[in-house]
Amino acid sequence: MNATAITRENLEARNIEADTASMRARIESFRDRIPADAPRLIIDPAQSSRAAEDGGIPEMPAAELDAATLKANILSHGALLVRDYFPASVISALPKAIDEVLQAVDLPREEKRALRSHYYSPPDNLASIMPEGAMELGALRVFNTRVGAAMCAEAPSLAETLLETFAASGLKQLIKEYLGEAPCLSVKKWVVRRSALPVEKAGWHQDGAFMGTDINTINLWLPLTTCGGDTGAPGMDVVPQRLYDIVSADGASFDWAVADSQVNQTFRTNPPVAPVFHAGDAFFFDHLYLHRTQYREDFVRPRYAIETWFFGESSFSKSQVPLAW
Repeated sequence: MNATAITRENLEARNIEADTASMRARIESFRDRIPADAPRLIIDPAQSSRAAEDGGIPEMPAAELDAATLKANILSHGALLVRDYFPASVISALPKAIDEVLQAVDLPREEKRALRSHYYSPPDNLASIMPEGAMELGALRVFNTRVGAAMCAEAPSLAETLLETFAASGLKQLIKEYLGEAPCLSVKKWVVRRSALPVEKAGWHQDGAFMGTDINTINLWLPLTTCGGDTGAPGMDVVPQRLYDIVSADGASFDWAVADSQVNQTFRTNPPVAPVFHAGDAFFFDHLYLHRTQYREDFVRPRYAIETWFFGESSFSKSQVPLAW
């Protein structure tokens, strides 16, 4: 790990205009690109016999992680938990930075229009790059605000800092080797999070239900606080199993969601678990992994996290708005 510590001072010393222009260019570079018609898929239903039968969430220390190990665990279990991937010295300032971002996105519209800060400076092509334009961007912002999230692209100085930190940690090379090609990210699905309390009971989903399934992906879910289990802060409920299809949405509130009853019925022999995460752990999973924000009625602390979805540069989900790395 050669990443420099992310500090408030470092963030606020950045050039806002340069970072915003860089984010604009990253988004623009995929405006006219279309994914391959028939990409070679990492997760192929024909490989279903390779799935592990024991369930569980495989864990390993960061020092032992490489692309082959990541791929083997994603293929067999659907996920891999890498402990202490990011040292506390590198990421300890991020929760306060997320507070600043969420405070900015929650300002009245007129105040936001005039605001340009290290924590809020949306590039001017965000609306036009959305498949349904400004209406989609507005709806996405409303949804994110409700759940305590904001798109990293709306805070370019933070976003560029994260990309530099990811690269310095070896993550960019790891993801490139896993995907078999250079990675890109998703504007919509690269978000900072501060969990809203109380947590809604619904929420089971596979991201492939709205991203599509003919894609190659890997998600880095990076908790910034201790959470999950009995810690008092919501982690994640997961079905610890390699899946190859989209689970039925029967009984769910949305066509991309999965009802509690469906989860309980379908996975009786391998029920959901709620692992304990520590700040700096890296939880990797793909677009078929079934999960939700951990649900309990007695949470007393919010959970901070950053979610980053990576696609192969030729096997991406156009609807999720790719951006270049």
